[in-house]
Amino acid sequence: MKSVDARKGTVTLVHDPIKSMNWPAMTMAFKAKDKAMLENVKPGAKVEFSFEQSGKDYIITQVK
Repeated sequence: MKSVDARKGTVTLVHDPIKSMNWPAMTMAFKAKDKAMLENVKPGAKVEFSFEQSGKDYIITQVK
């Protein structure tokens, strides 16, 4: 996790390749489906996450 803005409900992640999306490893920003899920997440933490596409945005639906 590179950065977190719980107030805005956004997170920037450095992630491994995501084969199902044909994405290489990269750094990108995501919106959170629920801002509360970001309250206890700190920059630098290693996390697992799930996301879904909503229009042109990618929304984090779960962070572990």
